Amino acid sequence: MTTDPRCAEAHGPKARAPGPFSGCEHGCRLRVTFASGHPVEGELQIFGGHRMLIIRDPAAPMGHRVEGPLRRADVTRVEILQSREEVRAEQRAQRFGKLVFTWEPKTREDYRAQLEGIARAIADIPRDGDFHRRLELEAQFAHLAGRIALGLAKRAWVLAEAAWYRAHNSPPSMADLWGSDLASPSCFRRPREEDFDPDPAVRNRPVPVPTWALQDPRSIRNMLAALQEAGLSARIHRLGDPPHAHGGILVKMPVSGRAQFALIGRRNGAGVMDWTHAWDVLDTPTGARRLGAVRRCAAYHRMLKVLQVGRAALQLDFATMLERL
Repeated sequence: MTTDPRCAEAHGPKARAPGPFSGCEHGCRLRVTFASGHPVEGELQIFGGHRMLIIRDPAAPMGHRVEGPLRRADVTRVEILQSREEVRAEQRAQRFGKLVFTWEPKTREDYRAQLEGIARAIADIPRDGDFHRRLELEAQFAHLAGRIALGLAKRAWVLAEAAWYRAHNSPPSMADLWGSDLASPSCFRRPREEDFDPDPAVRNRPVPVPTWALQDPRSIRNMLAALQEAGLSARIHRLGDPPHAHGGILVKMPVSGRAQFALIGRRNGAGVMDWTHAWDVLDTPTGARRLGAVRRCAAYHRMLKVLQVGRAALQLDFATMLERL
């Protein structure tokens, strides 16, 4: 005797009814009614399969309290008040406040104009002014800069330049904005026009290195290569504006403790790179003993020789003619 599969299907177990939280996603805003008849409103958060409700409560220590884990048996009704995207849009509106620009930027000129405009609005707020408005403007600036992946060092330049123009008409130098004519490239750097382009392929395109920087054996890039080829531990320490004409290289000596020299190079009016070196250790008896030990080691004399001649053999291939700035 055989059983009709259709009969087995008809008498099989019934499909499980959807729960009260079906259709609810992480981050949406809900109104939950408990079995006791008490309703609460909050943002749904799901952690490890457990549902929590984040409820705004001014009396709570952080302004919010947590209800949960929420169990099916404890809930009689769930109503979705806002989707996750609607909640995020509301949070963005609260974080940004009144927008400085309401039109959408499309070109590199648009992005630059908006970033500089928001930076000027930030600079116009006095130090003891509206702190919350400053936070809103800084959030607008960071959001717009993030859309074109503008680096933090270049964002710092745009903000400092906006503050400079509040009291000056002439374009600023790095020393005007940073307080020194050399700065760490990861902290402060002038942005290029391409950095504001909405197309990442344009922003990331390698920039040709000046011909003189490739041909001069004592240019910053060739001096760094020469020091490293001589077996010394060297790295770019500071760069000026423009970066190829003025910069500093840090050279560590093979001596126990802090033992390093700061090499500063600057291109003079005749187009020649002048280099100086200074012992970059505190002037203490310990530092003096280390300096004496360094002057007796071979690495110190190799550094002095490289400073005189630079990079003897220049390798002008395609890789050295391009550099990512």
